[in-house]
Amino acid sequence: MRPRPTNDSNQQKPSKAAHFDLLGSTAIIETKNLKDKGKSLAELILKNNKNIKTVLAKAGPVTGQYRTRKYRYVAGKRRYTVEYRESGCTFSFDPRRTFFSPRLSYERSRINGLVNGGENVMVLFAGAGPFVVVIAKSHKDVHVVGIEKNPYAYRMMKKNIANNKVLNAIADKGDVKKRAHFYSGFADRVVMPLPWSSIDFLDDAIRIAKHEAIIHIYVFGETKSVLKESLKLIKLHAKKNHYSVKRLFSRTVRPYSAKESEIVIDFKILKSKRSNVKQHKQKK
Repeated sequence: MRPRPTNDSNQQKPSKAAHFDLLGSTAIIETKNLKDKGKSLAELILKNNKNIKTVLAKAGPVTGQYRTRKYRYVAGKRRYTVEYRESGCTFSFDPRRTFFSPRLSYERSRINGLVNGGENVMVLFAGAGPFVVVIAKSHKDVHVVGIEKNPYAYRMMKKNIANNKVLNAIADKGDVKKRAHFYSGFADRVVMPLPWSSIDFLDDAIRIAKHEAIIHIYVFGETKSVLKESLKLIKLHAKKNHYSVKRLFSRTVRPYSAKESEIVIDFKILKSKRSNVKQHKQKK
């Protein structure tokens, strides 16, 4: 049975009067097609949800190498740093400076429930550390490493690791393609939450993986074809680099637009002696 996401007591459920994402005491609303209704919607949210102190609005798409989004202040206390709770963990960050989605809480809970004792887990594109902290705090005998090149997100990951008192997690600052060789053959499990371009980092994921490992890859694409096309690319990469692939699970994580969705594919790999993915001695 797959685990259900943990609902922490201070994470108030959204009001039926309006749809919004909740990050601690901050509500995030969509401004598309709202125009001048944004202010009145924000005031309605504040009135009906006493634990919400600030309302921000998304002011653009996720862009750039650091996957950030612009937000604009709408109502309540004018602040941007949030304190968010999930699965018994606390996270502090500014959503304008690092990507974070509460809509991925189920995925973090699901993967956390799949981790076995004694595993080494690598989280690529780790952001402020939600996957890293949730897994490390739940499994004291598991070693978790998160790689993140956004300097602000890296600092927040270090802070969140410390604030949650997890001693079995490490934040590594840098580009995945430049840091992967330091972890050759390290991971029993690799998490790849970068749906815009995760397929481009398969070389690095396979390099980091042990001879036999499980990979969780997130991908965006046209809803009708994204799973088929992604599996095709994974199998082509496996054939070229001499490792086998066994699909374990897949699901639609969330719709992204009218025609596009984000999916996750869990697959198991087994490297052959002929693998073309270069192995490097791990540096301490």
